[in-house]
Amino acid sequence: MKVRHLACAIFLFFLLPKSFAFIGIHESDTVSVSSKVGESPFIPKPRGTDKETLEFGNWAIRETNPDTSWVRVGGAFRLNAIWTHYEGKTAPLGTFIQNEWTWDTWWLEIDAYKDGLQFAFQYRFFPTFNTHFIKFGWVGYRFNENNNLQFGITQVPFGLLTYASHNWWFQLPYYIGLEDDHQMGFNYTKKWKDWTLNAAYFLMSEPRGTNELSFGEASTARYSYDVVPIEGNNNIERHQWNIRAARQVGNAELGLSLQTHQVFNQVTSQIGRNYAAAVHYEQDYGRWNLKTQALYYSYVDVRDDAGNTLDVVQMGAYGFGTYDVASKAAMYLAGLAYDIPVSWGPIRNIQLYNNYTYMQKFNEVVLGNERVRFANTQQNVFGALVTAGHIYAYFDIARGVNHPWLTGEFGGNALGTGRGIQDVSQPVSIDNPINNRPGWNTRLNINMGYYF
Repeated sequence: MKVRHLACAIFLFFLLPKSFAFIGIHESDTVSVSSKVGESPFIPKPRGTDKETLEFGNWAIRETNPDTSWVRVGGAFRLNAIWTHYEGKTAPLGTFIQNEWTWDTWWLEIDAYKDGLQFAFQYRFFPTFNTHFIKFGWVGYRFNENNNLQFGITQVPFGLLTYASHNWWFQLPYYIGLEDDHQMGFNYTKKWKDWTLNAAYFLMSEPRGTNELSFGEASTARYSYDVVPIEGNNNIERHQWNIRAARQVGNAELGLSLQTHQVFNQVTSQIGRNYAAAVHYEQDYGRWNLKTQALYYSYVDVRDDAGNTLDVVQMGAYGFGTYDVASKAAMYLAGLAYDIPVSWGPIRNIQLYNNYTYMQKFNEVVLGNERVRFANTQQNVFGALVTAGHIYAYFDIARGVNHPWLTGEFGGNALGTGRGIQDVSQPVSIDNPINNRPGWNTRLNINMGYYF
C-alpha cells in the first residue's frame, strides 16, 4: 500500500510528465535519456552487460536535457541456486541457504525527471527471509551540467563507485558497510575539468524495513550493513560526513575518499567515532576492466551499554542476525573482468571476472596470559555474468576464510576474532583458541533474473 501511494504522489508531483520510458544508461554517460515526441510511451532499452549498468538504477541523475520530463517504472525478479561446501562437508539437497533453489529477491523502482528536478526510488522484497526494505529514495536538482544535489536515501560517495565488485556477491567491504552503502542525507556532486568531487552529510542510517524476527534483530531489516542496536549494545550510526575526489585520466580513474561518523549509544549517550579512508584505481582497456582499492577504518571509543570499550562492533543487514566486525582493519582488493561478445541464440555477452579481498585486522584478544592477534579474512569470487535479452545470470564460485556468509554458522565472530579451532559456532577462549589456519569454504551460486 505504501509503495502504491508513493507512486501516485510522484505522478502528481511531476504533474503528469510527457513521456514514460524504460532505459538503461551507464553511470558515466552524460546523454539525454528523454523520449521523443510521437514515440511509444514505453521504450525498452538494454541494461548493459555489467553489474554497474544492470543493478544501479538512478537514471534521473544522468538526464542532461533541462527541458524534458519523464517517468520510468522498472524492477527485477531473481532466483538463486545454491550449493555449498562448508567446514569440510556438503549439506543434503534441500538444506536452507546451503543446498537449494530459492527466491532471491524482487524489487520495484521508479525514476522521474522534470525541469531539472529528479526522483529515484527502489524497494526490495526478499521472500526467503520474509524481509523487505528500501534501497534508495531521493529527490534531487541539477543546477547545470556540472553541479547536482541529492537529498534522501542516497549512495554514500566512498571508494570505487558504483560498485567495487563485478560479481553478484560483492567484495568484502560491502559486508562492513563500505561498498554500495546508502544513508539518509545530502550528497553534492561537482564536475570540474577531469575531476568529480563529492561532499556529503548523512544524518542517520537508512530507515529499517520489516523482517521475520526468528531470523534476526528487527534493526537488521535494511539493505546496507550498518552498526545496529542489539540488547546490551545499543549503538547506532549518525552524523556522517564524506568527501570524495576522483580524477579521470584517459580510460582510468584515480580517487581518494574520507569518511567519519558518530557511533551513539542510545542507553548511555556515549559517543564513539568511526574513521575511514580509501584510495582506488579503476582502468578500462578494450574489453578489460580493472578495479583496485585499499582502505583503512577504525572505530574509536565505542562502548556497550555497561560502558565497556569494544574491540568489535555489531553490524547487520537483510533481516539476519548481527555479527562481530573488528574495530580496526585494512582491506586490499582487486577485481579483473573481461567481456566476450557472442551470438549464441539469445545470449549476447559473457563477462568473466575474478574479485579478491584480503582483510588485515589489527585488534588483539587476551587468551589466558597471551595476547593473540585477530585472524584475518579473505574472499575470492570467480565467475561470469551472462546477458540474454532482459535475462541476466551470475555464475559465481565464492570462497572465503573467516567469512560471515560463507560458513554453516552464519555471522558470529568471523569478521572479528576469527573462528575458534575447536568449534566455529562458539566464541574464542582458552579451550577454543583462534584457528590461524582455517580452510576455505566454498559456495557455488547461480543467480538468474529478469530485469525490466
